[in-house]
Amino acid sequence: MSVFRRYFLYLFDCLVMLGLLGVVFFVYRGEFPFHYATDRWLEVLLGGSGVYFTTLIGSTIYWYIVDYHPSIVRFRRSHILTRPDHRSPDVTTRFLRSFVKAFTLFGGEVLLLFAIFSSEHRFLHDYIAKTERVPLTQVARD
Repeated sequence: MSVFRRYFLYLFDCLVMLGLLGVVFFVYRGEFPFHYATDRWLEVLLGGSGVYFTTLIGSTIYWYIVDYHPSIVRFRRSHILTRPDHRSPDVTTRFLRSFVKAFTLFGGEVLLLFAIFSSEHRFLHDYIAKTERVPLTQVARD
């Protein structure tokens, strides 16, 4: 899968995360963010106490579930495996990968630039967690 296709899938996941941000706005501020200009959403959101941390934890949980829950994984066309032994990641690696992926929610451009210029075009969260996304056809051959 190409870097840009993977990045667009990541952006789709980020759209889902915008829904989570809306819920966080509602929980912490009692309002939805729609009457603010979109370029002020993070400024308004991060102005509250604990909101950034809650968003980061919620995003980590979201990506942990989406990337590793068995009922969701069976619908994916690829698996996340550790490098270089191509095994399923342990819980610590899964959490680390999900946390770094959630952290890049606030800096998606860095994620794309890292993938474009890194060797093998891996994303930052895969590089740090020493994992890679492998297509099912390649998993079946190994």
